[in-house]
Amino acid sequence: PRTPDMATNTKVHESAVIAAPLERVWALIRPMTFSFSSIVASSTMSSGSTADQVGSNHTISYKDGSKWTVRLCELSDLDTFLSYELVSSQDPLPVSGSINTIRLRKVTATNQCYIEWMTEFSSDATPEVIQDSKFKKLEAFKEIAAAV
Repeated sequence: PRTPDMATNTKVHESAVIAAPLERVWALIRPMTFSFSSIVASSTMSSGSTADQVGSNHTISYKDGSKWTVRLCELSDLDTFLSYELVSSQDPLPVSGSINTIRLRKVTATNQCYIEWMTEFSSDATPEVIQDSKFKKLEAFKEIAAAV
């Protein structure tokens, strides 16, 4: 993934093993609908010709009423990962920028899926933002496991 245009950054990296084949987990992650998430009301493509087109924008509407626009930066079916960056929000955010990467790997011995979710935040990310990101990723892993 590309490095944010920021002087310094803070990274959050979480991972888990999902008791489902990689293909099922990828089918859930790849469309960027976040349908597994209890905090997301909807996610729709807001620009681009297809949802999986690099450069396409997606508007994520959260159940608390906030809306974020993110841009798909990278997507690889071969390496089963995608990266997206925060473009804008209707409400002020506690950070000026972030780039997320979700990567899947096959656990061949058990036909399970190893998932890692990394976020690079701009230097204005507070410890509270970092902790919130960590806990939301861990919760998302539970929700993904339940959805597949």
